[in-house]
Amino acid sequence: MTTTRIIIPHRGLEAAKTRLAPSLSPEERIMLASQLLQRVLRVTREACDDVVVISPARGLAEIVEPSGARLIVQRGMGLNEGLEQARFEALVDDVGTLIVLHGDLPNLQAHDVETLSASLPFDGSPGVAIAPDRAGTGTNGLALRPPGVIRFRFGRGSFAAHLQEVERAGVPLVAVNRAGLAFDLDTPEDLARWLELGDAA
Repeated sequence: MTTTRIIIPHRGLEAAKTRLAPSLSPEERIMLASQLLQRVLRVTREACDDVVVISPARGLAEIVEPSGARLIVQRGMGLNEGLEQARFEALVDDVGTLIVLHGDLPNLQAHDVETLSASLPFDGSPGVAIAPDRAGTGTNGLALRPPGVIRFRFGRGSFAAHLQEVERAGVPLVAVNRAGLAFDLDTPEDLARWLELGDAA
């Protein structure tokens, strides 16, 4: 059987959600980041037994470990660098399918995670599934089989960058458009939308 691992990259509570500074105090931002991560951990643990958070913030263990997930302390800085570290551990552990999800998806449901995973080829062959953000420019979810099938290209314009990587790899691709995966809470406008619409955001 192919084993699956979910990786959730996180900057740490103090460093998270800085773009919400016009709307929230530092304490409120920390509380929101904590609540978002706890929800994503709860949902991903419903969908998968093997969930890892990669972060330079050791203090996240207080949130991560009670959920049944595991914290990997990131050695260097940068999102893609942290993911490469977590991917190396997954390869050492002989993980067959790797899923990357961000920790700021307030409307994420277990079925969203299952749909992303199930979008990979049924026969276990190589493939990639990508969940874009609402704008269609970022990447909120990524499913890889095998774990090293493409390079991580998170950052500005990551959706197009990941599409380029898939084309270079020559493997099947599925774009997964689901509301729970598409809506990430990052800007004051996102926060206002979420407060107004909740799960419908």
